[in-house]
Amino acid sequence: MTPELTEAGLLDTWETGQRQGARARALLLAAAGAGPVADLTLPDSTPPDLTLAGLHALLLDLRVSAFGATFPCTTDCPGCGEQLDVTVEADELRPPAHRAVPGARPATGSLSAAGHEVRYRPLTVRDLLDVDPAAPDARRALLTRCLLAVEPATETVPDAVLDAVAGQLADLDPGADTAVALTCPHCGRTWTAALDIAEHLWAEVERYARRLLHDVATLARAYGWTESEVLAVSPARRRIYLETAVR
Repeated sequence: MTPELTEAGLLDTWETGQRQGARARALLLAAAGAGPVADLTLPDSTPPDLTLAGLHALLLDLRVSAFGATFPCTTDCPGCGEQLDVTVEADELRPPAHRAVPGARPATGSLSAAGHEVRYRPLTVRDLLDVDPAAPDARRALLTRCLLAVEPATETVPDAVLDAVAGQLADLDPGADTAVALTCPHCGRTWTAALDIAEHLWAEVERYARRLLHDVATLARAYGWTESEVLAVSPARRRIYLETAVR
């Protein structure tokens, strides 16, 4: 593991994340990878005003440093239904010439729609945590939070205005949408598939944590070591001890 996310830190992050939803886990992982230099807090505290591109940048950095830059994925072709093994590189998920900086002031945009002049900002982590994704009006609630000004003022923002804003958010915050272009080698169908970085990273953290705890239990039975003593042994030496313990 990396200095930003030690094995002990990974276990703490995994244990805390067991009690959280997907959105809170994403923030938890970003905080674990950012370390003390970033203005990030745990999901039960006030969340940061970090754009989605900024969040994805932190998650990508953590994933690359902890598990490497290659994402092994599987997907089904929407054309022929064939299951495909796909390898995605981290750089494919980063927008060109763009690096989201935590703490940087988000950009703003403006447009005209349905007779209104609108100024808006990108979605942030705070927005995602404050809006229940299961609520019937979740989309409207999220988009309404992006509005900085609507002229002339209106009590109920027209759907056409919100739809126009939604169509511009990806350009305002490059990297907010993480997707890759794919081509099926069997039928030639091309399409764009979304890749949830936080979900993918969390699955890897969970696999590593469970394997690590299994190793701790094995070495504790064999040598009487505590968890902290096991984690103090380097992974390379630990493998040798494990091979000896299971003989």
